[in-house]
Amino acid sequence: MRLKSVTYREYVGSPQFWCLEKMTYGPRMLIVGRNSAGKSRSISVLASLAKNISGRQPPGLSGDYFAEFDFDGRTYTYEVRYREGEVEHERIVIDKKEYLSRGAGGFGKIVAEKIGGGLMIDFQLPPNILAATARRDAVQHSFIEPLFEWADSLRHYQFAGIAQGALAVFVPGAQTVDTRDQNAVAGIFREGKKLFSDEFVESIKSDLAAIDYAVDEIDLAPPVTIRVNGFGPQQPVSMCVRETGLPGVTDQLGMSTGMFRVLALLIHVNFAQFKGAVSTVLVDDIGEGLDFDRSCRLIELLRDKALQHGFQLIMSTNDKFVMNHVPLEEWTVLHRDGNTVHVRNNENSKSAFDEFKFTGLSNFSFFEMNAVEMARETDDEEGRDA
Repeated sequence: MRLKSVTYREYVGSPQFWCLEKMTYGPRMLIVGRNSAGKSRSISVLASLAKNISGRQPPGLSGDYFAEFDFDGRTYTYEVRYREGEVEHERIVIDKKEYLSRGAGGFGKIVAEKIGGGLMIDFQLPPNILAATARRDAVQHSFIEPLFEWADSLRHYQFAGIAQGALAVFVPGAQTVDTRDQNAVAGIFREGKKLFSDEFVESIKSDLAAIDYAVDEIDLAPPVTIRVNGFGPQQPVSMCVRETGLPGVTDQLGMSTGMFRVLALLIHVNFAQFKGAVSTVLVDDIGEGLDFDRSCRLIELLRDKALQHGFQLIMSTNDKFVMNHVPLEEWTVLHRDGNTVHVRNNENSKSAFDEFKFTGLSNFSFFEMNAVEMARETDDEEGRDA
């Protein structure tokens, strides 16, 4: 299942109102915008929707989603609105046919596929639980499964927020590592090595080399740059690499910030691709802390992986190096006007994108000149004059 579009609002009718206009999503896309335009928030909106649908996060204080998906040529729409932690409205429509409808109080109707050829039956749920989560049933309501699988396999990474100081302590018999936790780098590496052996490690090494980080070994070991006491028999471990040409080991605390962020992200992405269970990868502030060459190499690597392994790649940045390396056709430009975030891309502002290509200027100039908004204002003025 692939995400096609999302429209989002919250705190409607109050001073806290915030709105994201309809945003469409391609197989690979880059969200750009000035500071406070809504880049990180627009990515967090997607991550929260996935957590809601998969049951990992209950409905919040306020949220109003309208999401469209494509699944094998069929158009799914999912709507949900909640207030003060209770669901007021929820609906699933597939190719214009309603399969689930639920209102306030938890009362609703849902298609039961094995009853009478697909009858709409009544149900009631506690108002603080989504029907898309609670009514999962691969026999009677199999249409929910693609939506759940999309949500459950979405991965969200804040590139600039990966915690370099997060060491790991492995306790025998402890619960399996949360592969969605962007800071569980050591645990995910250990799990990947256990499941996929040397092939997993070699894939990460190859990816690092593509970004000009040459390493001969990657493993887990106690940190060498600090001494940690007081943990008993299970001592903390960190990611460690042996860089080509260096005799010693570099632990994660001794790595440059950029190198560790890249290593952490590649461990996550490789684990997801080896598992074959990733629908969408969200990366906020991609390339933050990297130089021009490595930013470009990382972007190209992720774009290639998305194409090769069939996952949707959605990134955000305001870094001009990153902007210049991603084709303009994959851009989505955000512009915030008060409490509303306007969305401009090659689909809804095609003339502005097409005309700019003839200028011969860099992609960053398109952003710097605010070309999309200028074109929109011109169109608005022409419309008023007409």
